[in-house]
Amino acid sequence: MRVADLLTEHSLHLRLETPTGPDRLSREIVRCAPTEHLDPTPFLDANVLLLTSGIGMNFSEESIWDGYVERLTRVPVAALAFAVGAAHSSLPKGLITACTAHDLPLLEVPTTVPLLKIDQHVEGMLQAERIALLDRGWLLADECARLASQGAEISTLLAAMYAALELPIAVYDAFDSLIAQYPETVTWRTGAARASQPDTVTVPLPMGLSNSCQLAVRLYGSSAEVEALLAPVTSILALQLNRSVVVDASSHQDMLRFVNRCVAWSESTRSDVANAFHELGLSRRAETTLLVADMSGEHAAAAWKLRVALHDTFHDVRVAELDEQLIALAQFPRETFSDVSARLLGIEPVLPLVLRGPARTIDELRIALVHALNLIRHVSAPVLAPVLGLSAVVAAAAGRGAREAAERFLAPLLDHDEHRATELLPTLRIWLRNDAQPSRTCEELYIHRNSLSYRLRRIEELLGISLDTLDGRATCLMALRLVEIEPY
Repeated sequence: MRVADLLTEHSLHLRLETPTGPDRLSREIVRCAPTEHLDPTPFLDANVLLLTSGIGMNFSEESIWDGYVERLTRVPVAALAFAVGAAHSSLPKGLITACTAHDLPLLEVPTTVPLLKIDQHVEGMLQAERIALLDRGWLLADECARLASQGAEISTLLAAMYAALELPIAVYDAFDSLIAQYPETVTWRTGAARASQPDTVTVPLPMGLSNSCQLAVRLYGSSAEVEALLAPVTSILALQLNRSVVVDASSHQDMLRFVNRCVAWSESTRSDVANAFHELGLSRRAETTLLVADMSGEHAAAAWKLRVALHDTFHDVRVAELDEQLIALAQFPRETFSDVSARLLGIEPVLPLVLRGPARTIDELRIALVHALNLIRHVSAPVLAPVLGLSAVVAAAAGRGAREAAERFLAPLLDHDEHRATELLPTLRIWLRNDAQPSRTCEELYIHRNSLSYRLRRIEELLGISLDTLDGRATCLMALRLVEIEPY
């Protein structure tokens, strides 16, 4: 309810006695405050309608009236309704002058209208507005609940809320990272800078977590109406966000079992891995997309974004966090894989993330998982993993006696280095790491090119292979990878 609404109510017969503009008359009234105190400001809230008869205000000095009005504008009150008849036959001129000077709307209440009638009218109107606002809030909640039941994304719910509020809206996680927003063109601050974001109301979402997400609305006015309108729908939004947590929590142990069986090549058979996959409730006939992300340190803030994005882009998702890494399996994408990969790889530009997909068989998925777990250690940004990686092949071979064979193969170099204080094994490792480039290898080892040639010829003699052939180099590379592989 606004001050202007009082003037359009003919039953009250109120008359505006100050040259007040439309902006000032559009100020909202929160309640009525009947009082006869000369200084009622300690008992007033902002934007109240002050009702008084001026009893005890039997003075004519303009300075006193000016001081009285100035105190009211510091609260500030929405307007002053002054009743004539009981103590004053007409509005005091000093009061009119002071209200005009301080731009405080002054309403004259005729003798035929008791102040109680104005109080009752205002309270009735405010109650009607509260009921109407509550109805709007529940209608919005019902619409969002309908969308949620149809599997709508978080962004779709925010779009529905934006249509009702006509205000930009966003969702933050517990780390002040932006999860979703609508519309996309609005800029929102994140992290420590979010605290200084102006004209924003924040509503915690009832998620039952120690660190809940928050709903943020960019304001262009009072926050009271927005908060009341959002109260019912926050539960729907919280449930949608919690959906990923609940689903992920229910499959967490099954995911850990599957990951452990995948990486344990020597202990777990193909049947063991297949059974663990079956326990996840995923389809063996469907293609499976794999995602591994580093959640350590500051990257933990992206966990919510990843979970929400995964559940928004796939129908079936299983997620677990192991050793500060988020591991996810997903099936039945809602979009093409190119669209899915663009969305997931674009979540955080500096997030170490490996996306691999889609795998068609459990064997392929197992190798892809081992490769991704190795690759995540060496990336500093989102990457799309190749279909096949050497680390996965090495891991697969390690459990079938290849590691022992590799140790025996490289034993002559180890023995030579120990007994003669040479560095043949490190030289071989650095040479292969530098793609067999002599100049780069010599630069890293701080040796002459002739020294490198001598060492390589000596390695060939001890191992009984030729390093000039692709087969010889590949054999050495595989052997080094096998002996250096770390069990998960």
